[in-house]
Amino acid sequence: MKAHISLILKFLLTLVLLLITQIATLVFNTSVFSIDGISDFCSILLGATRFGISSTVAFLLPFILLSLLPIKLRQNLYYIKISNFFYIIGTNIILILNCVDIGYYKFTYKRISYDFFNYLGVGGDFTELIPQFARDYWHIVILFVALNIVFYYFRKLIDKKYSPELIIANKKWYLKNTLLFILLGGLFFLGQRGGFQLRPLSIVHANYYTTSQNTALVLNTPFTLYRTWGQKGLEPKQYFKTEAELNSYFNPIYKTSTDNIDTLFNSPLEVGKTNVIVIILESFSQEYLNGYTPFLSELANKSIVFNGYANGKRSIDGIPAILSSLPILSDESYITSQYGNNNLSSFASLLKPYNYKTSFFHGGYNGTMGFDAYSKNVGYDDYYGRKEYNNDKDYDGNWGIFDEPFLQYMVKELDHYKEPFTSAVFTLSSHHPYTIPPQHKGKFPKGTMVVHETVGYADYALKKFFEKAQTKPWFKNTLFIITADHSAATQEPEFKTLLGQFRIPVIFYHPSLKQGVKINQNIQQADILPTAMGLIKYPKPFVSFGQNAFSKEENSYMLSISGEYILLQGDYLCKYLEGIGSRLYNIKEDVNAKKEIGEKHPEQLKKMTRRIEAIIQQYNNRLIENKLFIDNEKK
Repeated sequence: MKAHISLILKFLLTLVLLLITQIATLVFNTSVFSIDGISDFCSILLGATRFGISSTVAFLLPFILLSLLPIKLRQNLYYIKISNFFYIIGTNIILILNCVDIGYYKFTYKRISYDFFNYLGVGGDFTELIPQFARDYWHIVILFVALNIVFYYFRKLIDKKYSPELIIANKKWYLKNTLLFILLGGLFFLGQRGGFQLRPLSIVHANYYTTSQNTALVLNTPFTLYRTWGQKGLEPKQYFKTEAELNSYFNPIYKTSTDNIDTLFNSPLEVGKTNVIVIILESFSQEYLNGYTPFLSELANKSIVFNGYANGKRSIDGIPAILSSLPILSDESYITSQYGNNNLSSFASLLKPYNYKTSFFHGGYNGTMGFDAYSKNVGYDDYYGRKEYNNDKDYDGNWGIFDEPFLQYMVKELDHYKEPFTSAVFTLSSHHPYTIPPQHKGKFPKGTMVVHETVGYADYALKKFFEKAQTKPWFKNTLFIITADHSAATQEPEFKTLLGQFRIPVIFYHPSLKQGVKINQNIQQADILPTAMGLIKYPKPFVSFGQNAFSKEENSYMLSISGEYILLQGDYLCKYLEGIGSRLYNIKEDVNAKKEIGEKHPEQLKKMTRRIEAIIQQYNNRLIENKLFIDNEKK
């Protein structure tokens, strides 16, 4: 019996250590969560325990089985050592995974899942960044060491108090241990599947315990990792019986409107004549324009500005959303998924038939996050990375070439292009670990967060880019679009709400714009491509999961967080869990979506639910069937 008590106590020890790392996730990331009182915290803790039991069983399974098997060999010294080896290894894997996500979560707003390893496989910079992360997150390293000391102490205490007893292998012993094997094995099995419910515990069940903003506190990384391991792509959906009904709720074959646009400019923009440059700033929240970006704020006053929202929290998801109007609505990024070589629209593929020269610039390692392969796949002819820049004097020691020299290099390369051209650039200096070139240290306000100084540098680099571009003949005929791949750390309350944490700048600038225009309307990353096509009067239909922000259609914003789909239309926000149902909120009055109002507005709830289902069906089925591209485009 001592062996079984020892097993239970060791299991509980690992579970408690896991829960400590869950609490540490909250402590070290308080700014990204919103807990509504003690009852909300207790509900989160209850859910975290349920998910913790499931993952602890999964990762300690060899140890559990070896400890429960009703065989005399259990008292063998080598058998015991092997059993303890699996226990120590399983526990340390659990602690390492959850500790890594304490620091990593703030960059992605989701627990690490299987696609993380695909993400690592598409860039050469990860191994060089490990020492830097270890230095920056030394407190997490200390936490991990402290937890291992606690683990070692209590493990030895349990071993000492419940040392293996001598086995007398008679019929009574075999009967008792077989029954205990069945009983405890059954309990562990129930714990792993999450209870008696019809379907085993899955990521989406975290939404039962709290809002989607806090589900990462319920989930743990070992769980999300093994539950997504080896996932085999999207499932085809059939929410609608006919194509006509499906398209009545959402049709991604989009022909952009060009009404009421020419009045904004001294001379009209035209496809085939207007150059288009998309500038994607790394990790850039809208909040940063409140005092840390003098140039960008000044430029915004001379531009068309919307209320911008990111469709995700990772660069690898933001780039396709911006350049291809494909938001992330699945667990795995398009770039690293099995659909990553599918045909897909983009600025390049749409404009190339109009004799546009196309290019993509990113100062990071060639291959980082698969951007070079993605850009080629969607029609960009030329790729310029750290390799093409070919001067590591400007290397930041972490991600790639500093923004200022790389943006100057971009202007120089564009000078060789014959108009018209379309180009995209993705900066990198405003990313952790927030490195400033030595010659610029002390020039920019340090602000109240570590990111603020590098935001100032990124703004300065952008200013120097525009100063040089203004001297070029192509400048006066170029539409500039400035946005961000995703938001980052914030501190003001309005940027800590459920949707506020996704706020990014979205700015359209053209030298012939009559005056700055601030349009109080939401625009998601997926809307940028169709909006730009509308501005230059692109005449053909194309596949888009966004819409022209100048059109008269009802404005929409779609998100997917931990298996929950979120749709914003006007003042209403709808949360949808497949197979479970949907809930409606007035986001204007209830910024963190706490008070459900679906019963009061059943028609609005039904309409938004059906639109979400239509978007999911179009997204899944078109990715599966490779129908995100219209034949009149040429790569």
